[in-house]
Amino acid sequence: MTRAPRRVTQADLASRAGVSRSCVSRVLRGLDKVSDDKRERVQEAARELGYIDNGLATALAGNRRSRLVGFFPQEIANGVFSDVYHGLKSVLEPHGHRLVVVEGDFDAGQEDVRLRELVSLAPDCIVVAGYAGSTEALRASARSIPIVSVTRRIEQDGVVSVDGDDRAGAAIAVGHLVDLGHTRIAHLRLPASIPYEERADGYVAAMQRAGLEPSIITPRAATPDAAYAAVRGIWAQSDHPTAIFCGSDHMAFGVLAALEDEHVSVPGEVSVIGYDDQLVSRAVGLTTVSQHVVEQGRLAGVLTCALLNASAASGDDEPDRPESRRRVPPTLVERRTTGPRRPEDLRSAGVAR
Repeated sequence: MTRAPRRVTQADLASRAGVSRSCVSRVLRGLDKVSDDKRERVQEAARELGYIDNGLATALAGNRRSRLVGFFPQEIANGVFSDVYHGLKSVLEPHGHRLVVVEGDFDAGQEDVRLRELVSLAPDCIVVAGYAGSTEALRASARSIPIVSVTRRIEQDGVVSVDGDDRAGAAIAVGHLVDLGHTRIAHLRLPASIPYEERADGYVAAMQRAGLEPSIITPRAATPDAAYAAVRGIWAQSDHPTAIFCGSDHMAFGVLAALEDEHVSVPGEVSVIGYDDQLVSRAVGLTTVSQHVVEQGRLAGVLTCALLNASAASGDDEPDRPESRRRVPPTLVERRTTGPRRPEDLRSAGVAR
């Protein structure tokens, strides 16, 4: 009968090398005050036993050569948060800091639980992206751990925020569609459980400024499948919009799939514009409002480093924190999913050409 493999521990290395457990720890952490002979014996034991250092466990044991940063995205499947991660990582890794990722949740209670789980790993800083849950866990965490929020402003002591201007972004989207001649512009909004209500508010205000009637569609969730179902439901009715402004690229992908299955040409019959400018949006040619999430991730990394440096310099005292908010202005990225309104649509609406 084959024996199940067992993880090799530092105690195993100490026994094989004939040294103390503390000596093994010092060798693995690259510290001095260890003789060359003992260092070589520990390294040889590690090779013989197949020992792989658990960097996270070493970090949690203290005496870190680098700092541990927790990344808490609302949803890993949403490309906007992976883009934030890449921006964050590009700044932290060159400084030797390590990232541990724990996914949040759309359910506020579950997200609260998962944030507490991340806190239990004792990170030196936490970066939350799209955090939408109860603020109780966040409030408790911020008392002892620096926190950076990305893509959403959180007005709470101890939290530094990097976000965009969603009202301005919505105005950019509506303005682009109006310039193309569209008057029946629907907004597929993010559900109320997702804390980006300024996109819908900005859409309504921009439509009213243009003298147009707002039309809001609320899917059951902020997913491509929910967006797909919502649009298929609209096309079962008689009156259709000629343009759809989506609250996220993630939902826009579902809208494009629904229109394809309804045999509706994009942008010939309906223009579609998203919000975020995920990396994958470029591949599908989606017109979108870029909130520059990779840049937001980089800024979050810069702020994280500043917080870590301030904390290290001040010891147990309250660190001098950087400014509490950084905003990244949104911009329009025009691709192939938006185009001029067709002349027959203008005539049917009674609009002069």
